Amino acid sequence: MRVPTWIALTLLLGSLACRPQPSSSIVTSDPTDSAESASDPAEPSGLGEAATVFVDPSTRGGPVGVGPELDWTKVDDRLAARIQATGHDRSRVDYDNNHPWSGATTPMVTIVVFSDYQCPYCAKLDETLSGLLGQYGSDLRIVWRQMPLAMHPEARLAAKAVLAAHAQGGFAPMHGWLYANPKNLSVATIEAEAAALGLDLVRFRADLASDWLEGRIAADEALAKHVHVTGTPGFFINGRKFAGAMPAEMIATTIDEELLLGRDLVAAGSGTLDVWARILAVANPDPAQVVPPSTPARPAVDPNKRYAMDLKGVARRGAKKAKVEILMCGDFDCPFCSRSVATLAQLELDNKGKIAVLFRHFPLPMHADARAAHRAAIAAGLQGKDEFWAMWELLYANARARSASDLEGFATKVGLDLDRFRKDIADPELDKQIDADIATCKALDVTGTPAFFLNGRPVSGAQPIEKFQALIDEEKAGKGPPAAKP
Repeated sequence: MRVPTWIALTLLLGSLACRPQPSSSIVTSDPTDSAESASDPAEPSGLGEAATVFVDPSTRGGPVGVGPELDWTKVDDRLAARIQATGHDRSRVDYDNNHPWSGATTPMVTIVVFSDYQCPYCAKLDETLSGLLGQYGSDLRIVWRQMPLAMHPEARLAAKAVLAAHAQGGFAPMHGWLYANPKNLSVATIEAEAAALGLDLVRFRADLASDWLEGRIAADEALAKHVHVTGTPGFFINGRKFAGAMPAEMIATTIDEELLLGRDLVAAGSGTLDVWARILAVANPDPAQVVPPSTPARPAVDPNKRYAMDLKGVARRGAKKAKVEILMCGDFDCPFCSRSVATLAQLELDNKGKIAVLFRHFPLPMHADARAAHRAAIAAGLQGKDEFWAMWELLYANARARSASDLEGFATKVGLDLDRFRKDIADPELDKQIDADIATCKALDVTGTPAFFLNGRPVSGAQPIEKFQALIDEEKAGKGPPAAKP
């Protein structure tokens, strides 16, 4: 009997979530190693910056909650058909004024996450969501609900700690610290961190020992059970159910779909604040138990494979007769690509006169403003090689500045002829060059950004500098796989 695709995909990602039942493979292995092996740090693999970008709700006036505008019981059903027409199953996963959140004050898309601070896959998803908040912050809200698993002995204490910190406006830093220290969680270490964060320690201790925090956690657990969340992380994007440490690309694809729905509702007469309420009003209050969609991890690249490289006409800097040529297929709006800028610069310093860096344009469809940035880089390159790389660095350093005035401001800063820049950036030939680079990268089996090729040897994602240097050393020593056939 043939197994349905959605079941097969879910089974493939079974290792990317923490399950309540005991598992020797989970408890005896290093959680950090397990999380790192799930996917590599590249878009769409979903491994973002280690530091969180979560904003303390108190700095935004506190959570908006479920007042009249966000209360699904208060909206009419005149736009319900538009939501139902999307054909997606939605669960009514709500939240109240006391649940911590970050992101948009008036969200088009809301993600409610059930997580456990000792689950390595929750930590991985948290990094991914951090990066997505950076991309969609004006439209996206993340809400956290607690689901500490019995298999993680300090997870319940951690859940109480983050809620106690949240009561004093300290959710964000405590949230980040708990994920960064999953093996160092005790009352003493948590209280020490609370003191370091400047929390009222007397109040924090009282809350930590109180029944009301236990009640909050129990309510979250009850809702998780009701909507059939069976492991962590489990999350709902506008009520659509997902599970595991999913890649950023798949989450972003769903966010983009929901953004279109939200904008359609607003265009049809919904208030912006009503979008979430209208979606919940249509959502199923008693969902059936279904297996949430997931996706298999990308196959690992083989560093012992060597691709044939055609680098004629490609933007280049560094040694003219380099022993190692590093080609990057990148997207200016990819946060994981921007992490690689410093790595490449350090590699050039450490291997002065030995390496060259080259760049092909690979804007992802999920980044609506990326193509404009790539056009700006090419237009700058038409006025000189140094001008291209100066623009390249500015674009990566200012990922949210993509308006025409922003790009012209960069052109002025680089010292370009502004009239020529304006003419060149409007030339449709630039899009042909971008499309040609995309085709070339795809022919090299590139499926996400950043992707690198060291003398044709692939490296996927914003990898540690040591990984790059090890391959560079092999190449300088004449080792590695044989030359590729054209």
